[in-house]
Order: sequence, then structure tokens, then C-alpha cells
Amino acid sequence: MLMKNIALLISGLVLTGTVAAEEAANSDKPVVISCPVPVMPVKALALRISGSVNYTAWVNAKGEVYSVSTTGDEIFFKTTQSAIKKCRYEPGKPGVVRKTVTFKVN
Repeated sequence: MLMKNIALLISGLVLTGTVAAEEAANSDKPVVISCPVPVMPVKALALRISGSVNYTAWVNAKGEVYSVSTTGDEIFFKTTQSAIKKCRYEPGKPGVVRKTVTFKVN
């Protein structure tokens, strides 16, 4: 019984440490101030194409996006990159932001 209690205590401490580390890591991530929504490309709208783009944005210490990479449906890359480069983040928290943008034709 004592061994079981010790094992539970150790497990609890490990989990608590993991959660605290994740929260600390999340507090250092860039915090968005403003970010325009990417517009549906005219060609995609005309062809009634829906899709999505995964992007990675690198943010400098000034809160500016200095680089964007995209994967997914290529027809949406240009408008996504253009919008994301205009995003602004709180200064002093450089880092990487990863998100997905979904484009739907109604």
C-alpha cells in the first residue's frame, strides 16, 4: 500500500511539473494585437473552390511578422501570406505562430 501511495505521489508531482512547464512555455508565445482575416481569392471564388492553409509565422521582438511559410491548398497561399504579414503582436515576445485558415464557398 505504501509503494502505491508513493507511486501516486510521484506521478502527481511529475504531472504538476509538466503542466507548469507548458504554462510557462505558453506565456512566452507571441500574443496577437491585430491580424486581418485572409480574403477568399477571386479565382477560388469563381471556381467555387474551398480549402485550407496551414501557416507558420515568425514574429520578431518588435511584434512584427518577418516570415511566413504555408502548406495546403496552393490557390490560397498568396492571400494568406499577405494577410498574416500584416499581423501585429505584443512587443517583447518573439516566437513562432502556427495556425490553420479555412476557406469555404457558400
